[in-house]
Amino acid sequence: MGVEKKLADRARAISRLGLDMDVLYFNFERFFQGNEVAFFRRRGADRNRLLSALGRYSCISKHVDTDQYDLLVLRYSGGDLSLFSRFFRDNEGKIVTEHQTKELPEARTYKTTLVQKMITLGMEKYVGPRLIRRCAGLIANCDDVRVYELERAGVNIPSCSIPDGICVEDIPFSKSAPYKGTILNLLCLSTKFETWQGLDRVLAGLERYSSKRPFVHLLVVGDVFQKDLEFSSRLQYHANVKVDFLGRLYGRKLEEVFEGAHIAFGPLAMFRKDIRDGSAIKTREFTARGLPFVIGHDDPDLQGAQEFCLSISADDSPVNMDDVVEFAECVLRRDETSAFMREFAHERLDLKVKMKQMWDFLESLLPTKNVMLA
Repeated sequence: MGVEKKLADRARAISRLGLDMDVLYFNFERFFQGNEVAFFRRRGADRNRLLSALGRYSCISKHVDTDQYDLLVLRYSGGDLSLFSRFFRDNEGKIVTEHQTKELPEARTYKTTLVQKMITLGMEKYVGPRLIRRCAGLIANCDDVRVYELERAGVNIPSCSIPDGICVEDIPFSKSAPYKGTILNLLCLSTKFETWQGLDRVLAGLERYSSKRPFVHLLVVGDVFQKDLEFSSRLQYHANVKVDFLGRLYGRKLEEVFEGAHIAFGPLAMFRKDIRDGSAIKTREFTARGLPFVIGHDDPDLQGAQEFCLSISADDSPVNMDDVVEFAECVLRRDETSAFMREFAHERLDLKVKMKQMWDFLESLLPTKNVMLA
């Protein structure tokens, strides 16, 4: 659902800008007209994961006349059989791929069987660079990823870095909860806490927390691994710490968690997939909400954001909770912090800004009249 929401948000931004760009999502067996997004699914694609990506592109060819588009912007789906599909042969020279991560390092972090991991790594290593070489351009969400993709493909095609964005208007301005200095509510949020989220760093930091004030209450929203649950059990007798695992939350229940939070944690271990600078959707949402946060990497969009963002070391060390408490007490005493964050999000992180950057890059490739984004 995350990719679907991201494309729907992009479609709204494109519509507001008046750009001639169609947005399609090939994953669902339905057609959705709202926000100019078309959703499709190839029947039975999930029954054979090896062929599902190939089916994605054959689905595009089946439902869309790609000749009407000057450029096709495709979210990179990994090294797979799509390279050998007719779709790539027919549209060679006008495909631009989008990359969100360094695929090989991230694949090594997946919690899968050894056989599945070897197949994924083998396909990515062999097919990925060859697919990139057939593209007209490349877009990455950070310069670290952009350079990685070009180097592994051995090409110097036109490329640019555009960090992720959000529709600020669609995100509630919940602000950080009033802080009285006695209880500090921390929030860790993810659909699933992969190792690069760094939840283990937070839990290890709580174990070492020795101050008597404030009492620290950590709320964990999302699916976690068993090892994190087992580690947290060591904290149940800690006098000044409490951890609650809430699972996945949506709607009003999630909003109640946001409204009670003082400080949130963004990704703290992106270095585990060999990324030192990057952009995360959730830190952009925290910014739009007016909720200060902690991250463990460099973010090109957050330069000059020290007023509401604490950046910690990019390593395996436990989070220093005394530093987090000091940051919280400093940032939460300023009444204007949340409003400043909201304005910051409008100016730098909104998808209208990002989609305009994308359009300018595409026009630099050729005079662009119509684009398909999928």
